[in-house]
Amino acid sequence: MSAMVTRVVIADDHPTVLAGMAQLVSGFQNVILAGQATNSTSLIELLTKQACDVAMIDFSMPHGQFGDGITLLRFLQRRFPDVRLAVLTGIESGKVVRSILDTGVDVVVSKSDHYSLFETAIRKALRGEPFLSPRMRDILADSPPTPAQQGGGMHVTRRELEVLRLLAEGLSVKEVGEYVHRSPKTISAQKVSMMKKLGLASDGDIFSYAVTHGLVQSSQASLNLHASAHETDDEA
Repeated sequence: MSAMVTRVVIADDHPTVLAGMAQLVSGFQNVILAGQATNSTSLIELLTKQACDVAMIDFSMPHGQFGDGITLLRFLQRRFPDVRLAVLTGIESGKVVRSILDTGVDVVVSKSDHYSLFETAIRKALRGEPFLSPRMRDILADSPPTPAQQGGGMHVTRRELEVLRLLAEGLSVKEVGEYVHRSPKTISAQKVSMMKKLGLASDGDIFSYAVTHGLVQSSQASLNLHASAHETDDEA
């Protein structure tokens, strides 16, 4: 009796990475590459038409209709509950890794790990077994949970959460104030209060928190974080 064949779909917005993954996956024993996608739109279309056992997807994929990051993972779990998920990411944030695990997806591989781990990740995902690559384990070890992640954070108000989301989308304190019709002084105070409650120490932490809780797309937050590194926040 022949071994069961595993149908795998891969998704990554970088053509070179996608081509390399396709060649690699196609060489795995008893594995069929069922399709490739470059964003969430093409991924959902593919999974709707094509039977799939495991989807190995990049955490950050811009321009898709269904978002990316945590938002996409939760959507895939609702829409395709029988498809096992494995996440591939270049984001080195313990908060992001924990947020992925919190969705119930427990197979996560770093793009900086050796490509040979892809096969292990796929087979672990198929069997419903947890697997963190060596780099992902190191990232978690180097980033202990904040009090908020451990359940000890104070209550964040709806307005503070709104401010957090807008800041993560790239708006300055002044721009947030104009958007919600409040003074920059009020927004700055809400920002400080929100960060204290959540145990956040920097703007980078704000972006990470927004991504891990599905408030913004991971690709969007990554772009905003990169841009903010080259700007001076006069209002903060």
